[in-house]
Amino acid sequence: MLSVWRWGGWQRVLFMSALFCPLGVAASVAIQGLNTELEANARAHLSLDEEPCGAPDWRVRRLLRRGQTEIRTALEALGHYQVTVAGELSQQPDCWQATYRVVPGDPVVIRRLRIDVQGPAGADPSFTRLVAGSALRVGVPFQHDHYEGLKRNLLELASRRGYADAVLADSRVDVFPAEGAADVQVTLDGGERYAFGDVRFQQDVLETDLVGRFVPFRRGEPYDSRRLGDFYSALAAGGYFERITVEPLLKERRDGEIPVAVTLTPGKRQLYTAGVGYSTDTGPRGRLGYTNRRVNAHGHQWGANLLVSKVVSEVSTNYRLPFGDPTEEWLSFDGGYKHEDTDSSTSDAYELGVRRIKDRGGGWLETLFLDLLYEDFVVGEQKDDSTLVMPGISWRRTQADDAIRPTRGLRLFLEVRGSADALGSDVNFLRAAGQAKWVRRILPRSRVILRAEAGVALTEGFSELPPSVRFFAGGDASIRGYDFKSLGPKDADGNVIGGSGKLIASAEYEFDIRPKWSIATFVDSGNAFDDFDLEPQTGVGAGFRWQSPVGPIRVDLAKPLNGVDRDVRLHVTFGPDL
Repeated sequence: MLSVWRWGGWQRVLFMSALFCPLGVAASVAIQGLNTELEANARAHLSLDEEPCGAPDWRVRRLLRRGQTEIRTALEALGHYQVTVAGELSQQPDCWQATYRVVPGDPVVIRRLRIDVQGPAGADPSFTRLVAGSALRVGVPFQHDHYEGLKRNLLELASRRGYADAVLADSRVDVFPAEGAADVQVTLDGGERYAFGDVRFQQDVLETDLVGRFVPFRRGEPYDSRRLGDFYSALAAGGYFERITVEPLLKERRDGEIPVAVTLTPGKRQLYTAGVGYSTDTGPRGRLGYTNRRVNAHGHQWGANLLVSKVVSEVSTNYRLPFGDPTEEWLSFDGGYKHEDTDSSTSDAYELGVRRIKDRGGGWLETLFLDLLYEDFVVGEQKDDSTLVMPGISWRRTQADDAIRPTRGLRLFLEVRGSADALGSDVNFLRAAGQAKWVRRILPRSRVILRAEAGVALTEGFSELPPSVRFFAGGDASIRGYDFKSLGPKDADGNVIGGSGKLIASAEYEFDIRPKWSIATFVDSGNAFDDFDLEPQTGVGAGFRWQSPVGPIRVDLAKPLNGVDRDVRLHVTFGPDL
């Protein structure tokens, strides 16, 4: 204690104050006379607002005086230049209290505004839109953040659009508080617009010609840094590289061009995947996968997958190579075996195929394919096999604001395939099928999910079509309340044999009850059919959703409204909504 009392007087005051006023307790600072926006900005600049009860009296009084200047400065930033501030300090039983009484006065209004963009940038529509969208306007209160934001946005846009020599030739604000007016002048000298120069690669991962085909621009095209972002994304999506650097060489710009340096290091060549899952349709299932993401310097890739479950098991392999633009087009060679055992059919299918996959823009992925299928099957009382050579085309599009649980999302799929005996097939047919799923948040805690499926197969030899080409309904992702592929036209003995068409619709409403948990109610209806004779089967029910660390899990109880068996069925699914 003796050492304590050797301290200076102000230190003794601080020590004793701390004994009776905990340093963590916040004092009270009131600001009167301001609206919410002005008060928030004033308080953000106020040093006194952060002082505890235990602060020494001399410090509190010094910050009280400083606070008057801080409030004036904060309000000037919002256009109030005729501010009066009075501050007073009172001592409460447990702590001090400060009060500021503020009269902000009227804000100054922009009287004259001139925003000039000189050089080629003046004719650039991007700058025209930026200036037109500026918050600075004649007749509105002047705010410094709008002014600084405009200057910053002009320079950032100039940098992005390739005006590498752009400077603010003039920027000033003249404020006349007595007149309540402000005159604003901003002038950007854009200089010339540069074009893309040569792209310099530093890599030994792929052939130079192949990696050069990832470049989304040509030398001489007007520079835009967003194209560099597209370039980076394309390189990353290829899966070949671990580290990617795409850098404009601004210091080396000359002759109206900006060269680009790209440094690439190889990514991990081998990729192994494994997983387990469960759904009511298939029961427990396990999956193994292998991918060689860089078979050679030509960019070829090879993969194999194994899926095992009680209902569906398959093994497949895939060899693909870039074809044309590697960011848009691939050629793929596929092969596989699939065993499926449902209540309606049993089949063993062996398939070989070749596919050309092309990105058509706008989120659309197009696949042209030619498949050779041999399928040995049992449907109802029929035991048969079919060989089909099937050319076809499909289009797929998925858009979502979140890949796992979107609040706005859309998935579309359309496929047309067919065959003819002239190709060596056992049966002539033409088959078209489509799916759509739409997700929208309609209230802060609610989502609506709509789903539809439709398909038709035109043939004179339906009995020769294998189950993989026929249409069935029922199951977790079809009509809940009914077993997997248990719905469709029946033979004379009452066995479901599938149909030449299908039409299904579903509506679901989901409501969040707490973070990561929600409840849902739904109705599914439709069926597979022959000769367009649809006998709708409907299931209704409710369930809950859990956003688990590994993805959404859905548990539903559904009751069928048609048929002999109307017992409630449990449906469990796992995976993203789209």
